[in-house]
Amino acid sequence: KLKKNSKPLGEYVDGKIFYGIKTGLNEAFVIDKETRDKIIREDSKSKELIKPFLAGRDIKRYAMPEITKYLILIPSGWTNENTKGIRDKWSWFENTYHAIAKHLKGYQSDAKARYDQGNYWWELRPCVYYSEFEKPKIMLADISTRGNFILDDSDTYCVNTCYIISSSDKYLLGILNSKLITFFYSKISSVYRGGYLRFIYQYLVELPIRTIDFNNPEEKVIHDRMVQLVEKMLDLHKKKQQANADSERELFEHQIKATDTEIDQIVYKLYGLGDEEVKIVKCRNN
Repeated sequence: KLKKNSKPLGEYVDGKIFYGIKTGLNEAFVIDKETRDKIIREDSKSKELIKPFLAGRDIKRYAMPEITKYLILIPSGWTNENTKGIRDKWSWFENTYHAIAKHLKGYQSDAKARYDQGNYWWELRPCVYYSEFEKPKIMLADISTRGNFILDDSDTYCVNTCYIISSSDKYLLGILNSKLITFFYSKISSVYRGGYLRFIYQYLVELPIRTIDFNNPEEKVIHDRMVQLVEKMLDLHKKKQQANADSERELFEHQIKATDTEIDQIVYKLYGLGDEEVKIVKCRNN
């Protein structure tokens, strides 16, 4: 029934579901804010190669994550592209990005020992979808008790315990964060101790995403209402994070729960669930 009038997520997003970055040596290429700021103070040009970076634990439904880690991003092939005609690649890199080179040099031995490096030890492994991280996208952690998706509209990268979906579709975000999708996912994948689910590619691609017939006025109204509610959720989470007083945060939390419930009700309607079926879904999520 859930698959009726739906497309598998993999088809819905044209297969654009990707796991996060594997550096092979996080202690060298993943840095904290203090180290980032120090490197940029020494050489402002370093900013070109340093990107915001998230771990799975940083991702919370709808919330704007706090960035505390950064990725030194030097893709495989980057050095050769930028040093045509130059023989001593490391000397060029050291002279051009001296602060980053100084940081990485301390890890040279371990970086050279990686099996998954780029053309040179200071580069990351080959990856054909680096550009997808620079676009608006949906991000998720690979371990969670329920659908745990956020919308990122910046150039944030993530570790390989996360996935990105190359879409900024707020309707899709609402569907993915619904109780119904968590219920479906729990039926096709294993549930681990504590009720945790592993959100991985082979199951993510199967998630049924209800398609909308935009020539049907009723369906278009439902779609547009979903988008409005998701925008409201994003705004409420932002305001909650910025609130100073506990009373303010409690107010926003109450509004978040009410909006979440309304999104779930829309999803049940979209997928044609009856009252008894809704009770089954709620039982699993409670």
